[in-house]
Amino acid sequence: MRPLLALVLACSACTGATEKSRAAWDKAVSGRDGASKGSGGAGGGRGTTRGNGLRDNWQALAQFTTDASEMLSGGSTTVSVPRLAKQLCSEVPEALEQDPPPEAVLCAPKSPFAALGHEFELELGRDSTIGLVARELSDQDSGELVRQVMQRLRGICREPWVSAARADNALADFHRCPTATGAEVVVGRFPINLAAGQWHFSLAVLGPG
Repeated sequence: MRPLLALVLACSACTGATEKSRAAWDKAVSGRDGASKGSGGAGGGRGTTRGNGLRDNWQALAQFTTDASEMLSGGSTTVSVPRLAKQLCSEVPEALEQDPPPEAVLCAPKSPFAALGHEFELELGRDSTIGLVARELSDQDSGELVRQVMQRLRGICREPWVSAARADNALADFHRCPTATGAEVVVGRFPINLAAGQWHFSLAVLGPG
């Protein structure tokens, strides 16, 4: 099963994004129709960080989420993916040089993020989205990431977390909360290969509008 970016595709109630935009995001991530994942996207966020010097840093993760909510507070009309990529990616994805540029790209973050031994990839979308993803996690690890993130980032929320589940995917587990800037934080997970026990985790900030 091809990987998906959970938060734009599976949480339709969280933003005013159109179905067309979500489809374009899907194509960018899955590589369908020639869309690129961008440099640094392949293979990232799949293993643990043991042995490469990275350590879990919840404070940095919270600061990243706060900064992203401020960056996106102006809504989708103010978002420039190339500008965000220069600010946040370790290398600007080559896909952004395409004409027209893709709706979304993946890259390695300029400042690595890790939680519970898993490193994250950065995802950027023209649909006013900044997120972190980890793929091919176990059921247990992905579930624990959701629980820990909700607990440790609740101070960023203006209101308590609420469920953002979808009726057409009973196994998906999503939660959202608004921030003081008008952006929303969404955290969740969903299976990408149940037979292999593989799950996808996402933490995203979605701008208003």
